[in-house]
Amino acid sequence: MLVFLAIFVPLNIVLAALYILQSKIKHFTAYFTIAVVVGAIATALSLFHYRTIFDQGIHGALEYNADECRWAGRNIPFIDLLPNGAQNFWAGLMYCKREQQDIHAVIDQNGELHVKCGISDSGIVVDVLPETREWPLRDKDYWTKLNKLVIKRTIRLPYNHTSPFTLNDTTQAVVVRCGTSSTIVSRVSPSISKLPLYTPPPESDTRIHNVGKIFNGSSSSEYANQKPPNVIYLMLDAVSRRHFHRKLPQSVRALRTLQYLKYNHLTELYRYHSVGFSTDNNTKAAYLGEIFPKQRNTLPIWAHFRDRGFVTARIESGCDDWTKGCNGDNYEHQDFAVSNRTLDYELIAPFCQPEFYPDVGNAFGNFKGPYSIIARCLFGRYVHDWAFDYLYKLRRELRPHKNEATSVKNRPYMITATFFEGHEGTGEVIRTLDSALAAFLEDMRDS
Repeated sequence: MLVFLAIFVPLNIVLAALYILQSKIKHFTAYFTIAVVVGAIATALSLFHYRTIFDQGIHGALEYNADECRWAGRNIPFIDLLPNGAQNFWAGLMYCKREQQDIHAVIDQNGELHVKCGISDSGIVVDVLPETREWPLRDKDYWTKLNKLVIKRTIRLPYNHTSPFTLNDTTQAVVVRCGTSSTIVSRVSPSISKLPLYTPPPESDTRIHNVGKIFNGSSSSEYANQKPPNVIYLMLDAVSRRHFHRKLPQSVRALRTLQYLKYNHLTELYRYHSVGFSTDNNTKAAYLGEIFPKQRNTLPIWAHFRDRGFVTARIESGCDDWTKGCNGDNYEHQDFAVSNRTLDYELIAPFCQPEFYPDVGNAFGNFKGPYSIIARCLFGRYVHDWAFDYLYKLRRELRPHKNEATSVKNRPYMITATFFEGHEGTGEVIRTLDSALAAFLEDMRDS
């Protein structure tokens, strides 16, 4: 209905305007015909240009291999003719309104929370968000349960400047509420220096299987000593390669700069990740190596990394748990805590707040929630900004320190983060991610 109205109403306005102009302007038909011809020529030239660049990637034209999946038929990319914002201009501006109150909050190295927001203590409360990493699969059904359990298990406490507000080691984030304004404060806890090297249980030890040279280490400590590369996997849901180039120009430019550095190489794996018309199939191929697992209780790729000495972390910015949502039926028991088995750190709870993810009614509507067609905002910032905050903190915490007395901080890491800005009907929300993603890529390049 919304799509119908978005087309029907403007079309009728245009027809009415043409009728009025035709009745008031002499020779309007001739002028209009000339305008249509000029517009048609400009459109044809533009489409020819967009067809030319359709197969271009970061390095130029796409080169197909003989056995690769190829586009069948002639592609006419009409969507490239539309300017940014054309498909959801009627839904409002694509920015987040700042909170009324400036809140300065930080968690120090001792786990104490410090808050300054210009109001008395009586107006400050802290929501201590639950640690979801240890939750079983049955508690992580994002269609019906996950966000509600996060809210139910959140502990609200008053804040008092005169007494320490100390958090448990497992708490990754809190929501500080000062009057009508709120903010999220996250941290990486426990510190990497306190994180023991993980020993996988024998019945699910992925090192038993040979899955390529990168995973041939016989033990966690042995593999960790080989200094393998760190891995960061950013998943932009429902975004094609061409749409990435179309809506994220700053990020594309940042990616291009990676190729010209001495120790960097940029590779685009055309079609390697396109195995189905759904998030489930494409991510199963990436995270499991198979769309239809041949065995029960198949663990995702980050388990393979953790078993070999990597520190593993995952950020789900849509109040979702991929293992439950896309592979939950593969597990024999829903009381299995897959994240506890496969991850050292997990951040989900901040993105389940009712200010972003509705706890009543339809959580997946057009105007609120993780699939909305408007800007995804939470406490005055884009939702993805909170995810990048934690991602930056992970990288700082896991970055090797030359003056570190212990070598524990030199452990490699594997981080995955999921962004849902592309998962909506207009194709416009994804452009709000561009500046933050480009800044992150540039930070990786320069650090």
